[in-house]
Amino acid sequence: MSQPLWEQLEKAVNNHQEVALITITNHPEKTLIGTTFLLQKNADLYDENNLSQGLRSRLIDACLPLLNQHKTKTVRFSYNDLEMECYVEVFPTPAHLIVAGAGHVSEPVAEIGKMLDFYVTVIDDRKEFANHSRFPYVDHVVCSSYIDFFKNVRITPQTYILLLTRGHKFDVVSLQELLKREEMMRIEERTTYIGMIGSRRRISGVFEQLKSEFTDHNFVNIYSPVGLDIGAQTPAEIAVSIMAEVLKVKNASSGNSLKEKISSYSKLTFRERNRK
Repeated sequence: MSQPLWEQLEKAVNNHQEVALITITNHPEKTLIGTTFLLQKNADLYDENNLSQGLRSRLIDACLPLLNQHKTKTVRFSYNDLEMECYVEVFPTPAHLIVAGAGHVSEPVAEIGKMLDFYVTVIDDRKEFANHSRFPYVDHVVCSSYIDFFKNVRITPQTYILLLTRGHKFDVVSLQELLKREEMMRIEERTTYIGMIGSRRRISGVFEQLKSEFTDHNFVNIYSPVGLDIGAQTPAEIAVSIMAEVLKVKNASSGNSLKEKISSYSKLTFRERNRK
């Protein structure tokens, strides 16, 4: 791989742009074997080899579906009656976890988020809390008002938002700002998950207010009270509960105990050991 192509790949990954690195692994013209290209989701192909327009188009047609499906694999196709093979390595955009609030629960939440390969942003309006000394492992720490942050932050279906601020009023105004933006978006463009901490009674009152303000929102992406019911008490346990729910949504899974996949233990038969 040339230095310019490497720099283009590094730039795309750092800017959270989904790209695919294409390497020709088999071709009748031996000089093409080992040549590499960089393909973006808008079908732009970074090509240092001056391929013909026809071959460029055929390469894009064969490899772009793998980029869109986030599949790294070998693809074989023909061009001008010549068989060729390419290895397509996909670099997908990491899911973005936004943690609003930099308190005791947010610390283990952010740490677990990094362990799970999320790109993690922590936002708080207090300098003594929003700093890398408290969150040395996260990707981005922002000191800003919550409203200003949520007015401008990029939102995609790969965005997962946790409202864990020090006061319920900050969670609510953040949620209101998010919903204002989402009502201007198509449902499939909205964030997949917004989790907000709070008691059932308090959350019930908030939702009554939101339903009157945001009539064009189905609220299916809002999870509040946040987390799975595992009896969590400590900040670390609460963080596990929250991130388990995030994974449940992200992976479109049931969240049930794997034990439930076995219908009945009483029906299982065990081989008896011979007794001497």
